[in-house]
Order: sequence, then structure tokens, then C-alpha cells
Amino acid sequence: MTISAYIADLLKNYKSMEIDTNHVSEGSDKYGLFKSPGRNTKEFTDGSYEITEFYQFTARQSTNSKSERKEADEWLEDLTYWADDFPYNYEFPSIDKNRRVTGFSITGSPYPMEADDNDTMYEISLSITYTREREEI
Repeated sequence: MTISAYIADLLKNYKSMEIDTNHVSEGSDKYGLFKSPGRNTKEFTDGSYEITEFYQFTARQSTNSKSERKEADEWLEDLTYWADDFPYNYEFPSIDKNRRVTGFSITGSPYPMEADDNDTMYEISLSITYTREREEI
């Protein structure tokens, strides 16, 4: 499983969202996840290493009316709190390829990226940190 797919599966735990990777469909209530450039690594003496990667999560929400805009704002705020609380309320699901997720966080506030008369696309920056054991040669 890719890290992108892992994050998409993790985010599905919040409101059962269906999330595309590297794509956001047209229409309201559509979600996408895009990998950002940049990656931080930290080597350990046992040969394992820690990796932090960064992603952009996009959410296209209906914002026709004032009440829909308010709902979208509340939904984004609640998603942020859910992500903040996740490691305190749940264990990270396991992942393959000698990797273990140790952290997941929202690293930037949700903001509107694009808007039209029907909906608004919001973007949220997030990060995931995991350790990887090197494979023996």
C-alpha cells in the first residue's frame, strides 16, 4: 500500500469520505489527496529511519447558501480536531513494507483555494510520520 492510499483510508474514518489520490472530481462533496514536494528523514543507529512526508488534502464542498458555507466551515474545523485527537483515541492501522506510522497531523489551516457559484474547493496541509526498517540484503 502506498502512503497516499494509507492516508486516504485513514481519512475515511472521518465521515466515511471517498478520497481520490492525485485527483478531485467535479461536484460537491468530492475529496482528493496530493503529495507535496519535500520529505524529511532521520537516520537511527539500528539502520531504521524516520520519514515525514507532506500532503495536500482537498475538499470540494457545496457553498450555494449561507447555511452551506457555515456547514462547510464547521466540517473543516471538526476534521482538523478529529485529526488532532486521532493518536489519542485510536491506534494507527498497520502498514506493510517494514513501516510503522507514528504520527499524523494537520499542519495548516483549511483555506479556500477556488470558488464558484455552486461550491468551494478547500485545501488542508497535512503530514504523516513513519519509521521504516531497512530490508536485509
